[in-house]
Amino acid sequence: MIIYYLTFFLLFICGFFVERLKLDKGTYFLALLLLLLTLLAIYGFRFEVGVDWFNYIRVYERDVANALTFTTPELGYKYLNVLSDSLGAGIHGVVFVATLMLLVFSFLAPMRLNINPFYFMAVVAPYHLVVAGMNLTSQSIATSIFIFAVTFLMQKRKAAYAGLILLAALFHFSAILLLSLLFIDFRKRYLIPPFLFIFLPVVAAVFFFYGHYFESGMENAGVILRVGFLIPAAFLIMAHKKKWLKLDKIRFRLCLVIVLVGPMLLAASLLSSTLADRFSYYFIPLAALLVMEQVIHSKRRPSDLMTYASPIMFLTAITAFVAWHVASSYIPKYQFQHLFFAAAS
Repeated sequence: MIIYYLTFFLLFICGFFVERLKLDKGTYFLALLLLLLTLLAIYGFRFEVGVDWFNYIRVYERDVANALTFTTPELGYKYLNVLSDSLGAGIHGVVFVATLMLLVFSFLAPMRLNINPFYFMAVVAPYHLVVAGMNLTSQSIATSIFIFAVTFLMQKRKAAYAGLILLAALFHFSAILLLSLLFIDFRKRYLIPPFLFIFLPVVAAVFFFYGHYFESGMENAGVILRVGFLIPAAFLIMAHKKKWLKLDKIRFRLCLVIVLVGPMLLAASLLSSTLADRFSYYFIPLAALLVMEQVIHSKRRPSDLMTYASPIMFLTAITAFVAWHVASSYIPKYQFQHLFFAAAS
């Protein structure tokens, strides 16, 4: 597990020095490219890592055997499997491309908002890169595309947002629910028609494809740790209520979503902790993105809590990861192994 901790602190240290050294654009992008390639060389060639590793092999075999038959709405992930098989890369090709997509979209999202991408990845990596990325391969792609898509929504480019969410849903159909954010700036009285005729049918479809989450016997106490990240993020937003109220309508309501989603997911976990846990992965990077965007617009006064937002969120994520590392019975499944090198602990 040491490789994960080294990754978190490497990302945070890179963020610290990049922010203070004021690198020119060429050096900055070279540093970013080198780090991305390093992470890809490590995590893109993982081997038998994650609780669902062998389940994904079964999905791979099913998709390859039924290449011309409709077996799933997640056609992007299906044909990634089929393409990898046709190129002779097997499941390892799928894992490599999935990791590449996770890294590229996750770094591009903060960069589009002028947020330090190293800090952003350091904050979300315990959840997004490790807990989800090392296990929930298809959903980690969808989550990465979603957080990239949100940057277009924040710029009021709704067509681009919708297109990217549809792309995300081709890798994990649960992402289709995030189309509801298209209506986030509607007046309240105009929300009823899309809720009745769009959102409810989509929810029904998601429940149809993921109904097995209600019967899951898996260990799902992790939802508390995931929601545990959202609480400090919500507190940081509410602690700066005056700035929050001055945001444009889309950003204001996205922040409101983060404030409300933690309690909502905890309530949903009573019905299905697996379902609540899976959806928490979409909101963790969103919360980090929203808070860190406010950081770059704050005056960085010593008395301003937002000045310390990145370290606060980083320590929250690390604390949750350590608790998961110590308490989870799934840790043996997450012991890192590389396809070409000896296993590392």
